Amino acid sequence: MENYAQQYADIKKSMRKDEAAFNKIDRRLTQKINNEDFKVIDADQALQENYTFGKRLADKVAKVGGSWGFVISFVVFLVGWMIINVMQLFGWHFDPYPFILLNLALSCISAIQAPIIMMSQNRAGEKDDLDRRNDYHVNLRSEEELKLLHAKVDLQTKYNKHQSQLNQLQMEMLIRIEASQREKNIEDNLQNEKDD
Repeated sequence: MENYAQQYADIKKSMRKDEAAFNKIDRRLTQKINNEDFKVIDADQALQENYTFGKRLADKVAKVGGSWGFVISFVVFLVGWMIINVMQLFGWHFDPYPFILLNLALSCISAIQAPIIMMSQNRAGEKDDLDRRNDYHVNLRSEEELKLLHAKVDLQTKYNKHQSQLNQLQMEMLIRIEASQREKNIEDNLQNEKDD
């Protein structure tokens, strides 16, 4: 019986170590989840915080300038300008054939529109950068959580093995106790028969 008691104490000691390791992993997992390095920020909200009038204007100009509606209406405007000046409709002839005034207007529009569209693209780049950083943090956090969960599953397997050993030891102890109880009952019966 002393051998069983020592085995039982050893298994219980191992199980307590496993439980302490469980708690340590749980604390580390909680720390990793709450770690500032893994915080995900809302890209839209971060961009809205420094969303100035100029940036709003740049976004609207880029949205309008990059649409089919703008392209079609601008083509109609250009064709109309040329027809009016070539055919002298309504008696107007303010920009004769090489359309120097039209070229000047188009150059001015291009000179203004291009930097505005680039400003809008910079904002899109900022958002992409924030999204990329968020993806990196999510992946890093997931990797850390998976490592800790894998360690926890390994520890759970070890704990279950100890639990199984403990159950086996208890079964052996019960069988031995039953056997010794049967022997005692047989001895008592024999003693009672002798006494009779």
